[in-house]
This record gives sequence, C-alpha cells and structure tokens, in this order.
Amino acid sequence: MGEKEEASGNVVAGPAIMGEPWWSLKRPDGTKFCSHRAGSWFDARKISRALAEDESASAELFVKKEKRSMVKILKEEPVVSIVAEMDLNGDGINEMAEWVRSRNPECMPDEYKPHSLTAWATLFPRNIFKNEQGALIESSNELLVELAGRKCYNSFGLKAGRKSNAEYIANTQQGDVPHASIMYHAKMTFFIGGVSRRVSHELIRHYVGADRTEEGSPSQESTRYVEHSGCYIAHPAILDNEFELQLFGSAMGRNYKEYTDYIARCEAVYKGANEGRSPTGMARKRIFESASPYLSHACETSFIWTTNPIALAKMFRERDHDAADLEYLRLARKWKKLCVARWPALFPQPWMKAA
Repeated sequence: MGEKEEASGNVVAGPAIMGEPWWSLKRPDGTKFCSHRAGSWFDARKISRALAEDESASAELFVKKEKRSMVKILKEEPVVSIVAEMDLNGDGINEMAEWVRSRNPECMPDEYKPHSLTAWATLFPRNIFKNEQGALIESSNELLVELAGRKCYNSFGLKAGRKSNAEYIANTQQGDVPHASIMYHAKMTFFIGGVSRRVSHELIRHYVGADRTEEGSPSQESTRYVEHSGCYIAHPAILDNEFELQLFGSAMGRNYKEYTDYIARCEAVYKGANEGRSPTGMARKRIFESASPYLSHACETSFIWTTNPIALAKMFRERDHDAADLEYLRLARKWKKLCVARWPALFPQPWMKAA
C-alpha cells in the first residue's frame, strides 16, 4: 500500500511490516516517529490528535509553571476595604416600638404614629433622613448603637433630649465604667490584602476570639487549598535601601522556587502512581499543606475580618503607636482612617481623633 497522508499531515500510513500496519506520526514540532499501536488509519489519527493535545497541554503547563515561579516584591501600602456592615430593619424596629408602647406607653415619643412605615424614625430625637428616599444621615451601625442604648432605658424621642448621634454615643462611653455592651452590636467586615503572614499572625494572635470581646472573627486565605501567588511583602524598614531590597528579592526568589519545586516533585510522584492524572481534591490539598512550611513569613496573605468598634479602638490604640511593628503600624493607620471616616460617632476615644 502506498503512503497516504491525513489532511492535517500528522498521520502517514506505510506498507504492512510482518503483516501488521505501521503508522508514521508527526509531532506538533515536526519530528516523526513510528507506531504500531493503531490498528487502522482512524486509530492512528486519534493517537496523533491526543499526542498533539497532550504536548499542547504540557507546553501550557510549562508556561504556567514559569509564570508561577516569578516573584513579586510588594512595597506599597496594604489594601483595606469595607465589604459589609449592619443595616437597620425599619419593620423590625416598628415591631419593637409597638411592644414598648403596649408596656410603657409613657416612654413613647409624642410624635410617634403607629402603623406608619417610618414610625420607628421618631424613636430618635432628631431627623435621621437625608432625603425623602430614606437615605440615612448617620450609618446604620451608628444608629444601631444609639438605639440599643435608648432601649436599655426606654428613652426615646424629643422628650429624651435632642442629642446628636455622636453626642449620645460619646456620653455613654465616658467615665470609669462605660456602657460598653451597646458598642458590640455594631459590626463591620473588612477585606485586608497585601500584608505578610507574619503580621497577620500578630493580628490574629491578639484579636481573635468570641464576638463579644475586644477581638474579631477572621477568615484567612488558606495555604492548604490555595497555591501561593509568589508575592512577598518588603518590610518598611528596607524600603529606602535599594541594596537590601535587592538582597530580599533574591532571597524570596529562592524561597518561592523551593516552594514550587517541592510542589512539582509531589505532583510528579502522584502522576507516576496514578496513570498520569494530576492531583485533585484531598491529594492536592496534602501537597499544598506540606509545601507551606517552605514559604517565608514575608509571603503575602489576605483575609476577611468582621469586628466591632471596641475591638478596633483597642487595636488602634496599641498598634497605631511608635512602638508597634512598622508593617503593622502602616496597616493600622490606614485602617483607622477608613473607620473614622465611615463611622465617626463610634470612635469617641481621644486616641481616635488623630486619624
């Protein structure tokens, strides 16, 4: 039988050898090799296409591995953003107001009108709306703290005194025994990125625990499920020292290579024992978790952190301080400015005024 090429030019059929067909298969790079695995031209074409796909996938994987071996040294400030906060429910507050009216009607404001959708707003001794669409002047977090304080004493409306939200909260937090419980109702959730795992450990070590304490609730990026990106945080102490920055970059490059090399070795062992299949699920997690000790504490991390004003004020007092770690100090100052700008009434403490 004479040679016959597939339209793609990747499969060439030759004459039978010892009664068996053979096929000249061409790789994507142009090199050819002989194969007796195919019983027909169609089988040979299938093998050729699978080979092309496999080599294409291998080339893509190589590019990905080359990219992931690149290290980035971060010198900029961390990212701190508000991702969520409390929101008042007018219907629920109206239901609370009706309960109070049924027990202590004398405590209700004269201007309170039952069954009005905005009746709850009269529980505050001032207008709380910016416009007719119902946008609030203060944040829900700030109003919630005030509402919690007023409910403790059933002190509502104009008869309670025309105090602003900021004045009311500041008054409750004065003295040796401030009314701290009302502050824990306010909740705010942040995204934090561009910090080292070293600083994140200090944050978690000092500010994690039950929600009603001077602490918070973090959800940190996992090193078991997530392959690290290769970003490292340069400590502020060396940002103006180009020589030390270069040495740091070289050291972190070696560090990340050790990390990725370990992962590559583990993946190769797994593929060898599993017919070429890549690790997934628990197998992949075991590789990443055992690789994480190779990472320097300067490697970048991120997390979502939900907290309250008491925890934040305590942290800012301790970490927006000249004695604090310089990276943590940089984070605390940016975080503090964000909080005071968004919820000014929730931070009446003297040390918060310098934000």
